Amino acid sequence: MESEAALKQLAHVLAHRLRSLVTGIEGFADLLTDSLGSREQRDLLLRIFEGTTRIEQVLADLQRYSQPILPVHRTVHLAALVDELLMMLEEDEPQRVEIDLRTPSRAFRVDPVLLRQALLMLVQNALEASGPEGRVRLVVQEAPGGMLAFDVWNDGVIPVEQAEEQVFTPFFTTKAQNLGVGLPIARHIAEAHGGSVRLTCNSADRGVCFQLLLPLHAPDSVAARAA
Repeated sequence: MESEAALKQLAHVLAHRLRSLVTGIEGFADLLTDSLGSREQRDLLLRIFEGTTRIEQVLADLQRYSQPILPVHRTVHLAALVDELLMMLEEDEPQRVEIDLRTPSRAFRVDPVLLRQALLMLVQNALEASGPEGRVRLVVQEAPGGMLAFDVWNDGVIPVEQAEEQVFTPFFTTKAQNLGVGLPIARHIAEAHGGSVRLTCNSADRGVCFQLLLPLHAPDSVAARAA
C-alpha cells in the first residue's frame, strides 16, 4: 500500500508539472496560427495540437489515478447508464459492443460518473485487446450475495505471465498508446463502492472476461463516506 501511495503522489506531481508545460506549448503554437502561410506549415502545426491533445489525455489518466475516489451515490437505472456509456465511445466503437442487459429496469444506488468511467475503461481495454475487427460483449446481471455483475468479454487471450495481478499493476502495459492505469482505476472505483474488479476468464476457447462487481445496496462504510 505504501508503494502504491508513493506512485499516486508521483503521478499527481508529474501530471501537475507536465500540464503547465503542455499549456505553454499550446499557447506558443496558437500564436503561430495566423502567421503560417503554406498548407504544409499549417499541417505541421496541426500535428503539434494533435500531439498535445494526446498528452493531455495521458495526464488526465495520471490525475484520475492519483486522486482519492469518493463516491456520491444516486439512484441509477441500468438501461440509462448503459446508453450513456455507449455515447462516450468513439466513432464506430458502439457498433462493436454487444449489450446483454438482463435486468434493464433495475435501479440501484451508485456514483454514476465513477461507474461510467470504470466501465468505459473496461470496455475500451476490451476493444483494444480484440483488434479493429473484434467485438466486445457487456453482460449485466444480478449475482449471488446481493451483487450486480458487469461482465466485459473480448475474444483475445492474455498471456499467462501477464494474467491476473500483473494486469492490475499500475503502469503495466503492452500497448504503445496505453499508460497502463485504466484497469487499476476501474478496480479502485469498484472498491470505493464496496465491490471489486477481477479477471474471471482467460481462455483461448471462450476469450477474456473482466468482471466488475458492485453491491446492490451500498455497505454502511461506503454510505457513510458518501454522506
